[in-house]
Amino acid sequence: MEPKNLWYLILPLLGTLFFLLKKRKADPHSQILLSDEQSVLRSHQRKTKLIFRLIFLLTLSLFTLLALSIARPMRIKSWVQKWTEGVDIAFVLDVSDSMDANDLTPSRIQAAKAVIKEFVNHRPDDRIGLVIFGGESILKSPLTRDFDFLLSQVEDVKLRELKQGTAIGNGIANGIARLRHSESKNKILILLTDGDSNVGAINPITASHLARQEGIKIYSIGIGQQNRVLVPIYAYDIQGNKTQLITQIPSYLNPELLKQVSAITGGQAYMARDTGMLSRILQDIDSLEKTKIKLLPMSKKEEIFLVPALVATLILAFVLFLQETRFQRRRINGI
Repeated sequence: MEPKNLWYLILPLLGTLFFLLKKRKADPHSQILLSDEQSVLRSHQRKTKLIFRLIFLLTLSLFTLLALSIARPMRIKSWVQKWTEGVDIAFVLDVSDSMDANDLTPSRIQAAKAVIKEFVNHRPDDRIGLVIFGGESILKSPLTRDFDFLLSQVEDVKLRELKQGTAIGNGIANGIARLRHSESKNKILILLTDGDSNVGAINPITASHLARQEGIKIYSIGIGQQNRVLVPIYAYDIQGNKTQLITQIPSYLNPELLKQVSAITGGQAYMARDTGMLSRILQDIDSLEKTKIKLLPMSKKEEIFLVPALVATLILAFVLFLQETRFQRRRINGI
């Protein structure tokens, strides 16, 4: 509102003052002339007085509303705009047979899936994808904020569906391909594996240099204990019946390789010897790679002068209607 324009309110104030002074000086025997019949009504007739006082008050209201409209009243709408600079994250998960070992509860793969789900649920403003690898690498989920789909893909991860082996370089390269065209300023790859790179066309060190060129930081997590662990294996007889056996295998984890992979890209390497450690490692990464959130106070001014102007127009139309029908008059001797 522009207060300097409120001086227009002096018009209805003067009108009110005029009405009060005239009423005080009015002759009780004054008459009102009407145009259509030139009839003279005595001023003491109650109905006539009320009608013309109503017209006068409506006219004052009309000028008051016009003054308010000229003053340009405004309504201010305020809100807070949330601005986020998210992180694009690609999980690269080892699904080789050794991930079925039970040194993590209930198994390495189940523990990895559980902590990935927990991590996803704490990152609502980020895009997250999932790549799996064994002797080869495939995409399970592109970068997405559709976490229902992503979590269903995490749950759908199974062992022994890819070629045998541990192609860490291929897994990293596949993760890089998902992040390469990202417009995010923060891109990270989280590698979870329990083995050493033993197959694949791409060397993990070469893949790490490529990640650095693309501005991608790699966090490597080695899963499993360093001693021999029990792993279920499956055998089939000539009739196709499946039999589960238990065997002991040594740990093939290569901590030095994982440290190199992460160091090249400016990331960190971790060793998760049990389920609790794996969960704490993901929490640590979560705290290191925070999504930037800014709350910007916003406001908008909306002019509402049309409201009093519209009401004033309706009042004017009503007053004209009264004056041009039964209560038309040429002069007023008193009210």
